[in-house]
Amino acid sequence: MPIDKIEKEADLCALFIQEFNQMPGWTCYPEAAGFDVLVVHEDGRQIGVEAKMQLNAKVADQILPNLGEDYYGHPGPDHRLVIVSKITDASAGIAKMLVRLGVKVAMPRRSSGFNGDSFTFDRFYNIAEAAGRTSIFSEQWLYDWNPPERCQVPVLVTNLPAGVPSPVRLTPWKESALKVLAQLRRQGFITAKQIAGHGIGVTAWTQAPGSKPAWLAKGTVRGTWIETEHMPAFDKQHPDVYALAVETLAATAPAELELTP
Repeated sequence: MPIDKIEKEADLCALFIQEFNQMPGWTCYPEAAGFDVLVVHEDGRQIGVEAKMQLNAKVADQILPNLGEDYYGHPGPDHRLVIVSKITDASAGIAKMLVRLGVKVAMPRRSSGFNGDSFTFDRFYNIAEAAGRTSIFSEQWLYDWNPPERCQVPVLVTNLPAGVPSPVRLTPWKESALKVLAQLRRQGFITAKQIAGHGIGVTAWTQAPGSKPAWLAKGTVRGTWIETEHMPAFDKQHPDVYALAVETLAATAPAELELTP
């Protein structure tokens, strides 16, 4: 579906995702790994994408790795890309700086057709990796940041809106939390060992920070915990991922654990 106006970062991301998903072998994951969009190729390569209506120093800070990450083996994408609505005389220097630092800057153009005006990235002709071709028109390959470890890819492509203020993100922690929630509801209780078995800390579940109530309460059997009304709605935020966690648990879980009071 053509996008006929770009008024906010979410519009930019929607256009980018719509068009890049058409590139052979590439899949876009909105709001993943700390980026507005994480693009993953079937061979494992990744592009971290940040969107901004105006090219400025803030987006440069967002797209570049933090100091020290290279030394401590922090996960990252192979390539980094910034998408903007336009590049002005005032921001051309920032675009040049980012390119020199290994970050591609792309923007859509307005296209006129029988159905009116719309925006397009022109099938990313200036990003050779997009269609798997050699570089053209003096364009270079995207700089390879060669991270020691790539970003963790979400278990599913979600329909989360990208490029919105205070986005709901599907993080590795949230994926584990959804597995905990699925197991908790399947059994009717959960143990601290089972929570830890999903690779996340127990404290956030059983001990409330400050005056806030805890997510779980002690069960009738010692060592068990049960859900309370204070449990965050992780399943409502990511219904598809929660459904997958429930399905996977049902297919792989051993016989129900029986507890004797």
